[in-house]
Amino acid sequence: MKDETYSKLTLEELKAKEKTYKVAFGVSLGLQILLAVVAIYLMVTQKQFTYLVILGGLIPSLILTQKSLKKVQEEIKNRI
Repeated sequence: MKDETYSKLTLEELKAKEKTYKVAFGVSLGLQILLAVVAIYLMVTQKQFTYLVILGGLIPSLILTQKSLKKVQEEIKNRI
């Protein structure tokens, strides 16, 4: 279904979406790295494992963003 909507967008709109997905992916990855560092610190110092569960729950959003980015990049590549 998403592929159909990408094919209806103009090249400029696709490039804007690509930029948005790149920023979202970068911010998400940065926050997950920060959360991993905090989780490791809290595991060592206070024996708290809660943040590892949160980190595991956020990984699917990173994967979905990356897949959407690849689809947009493929659509742009097909048009050029």
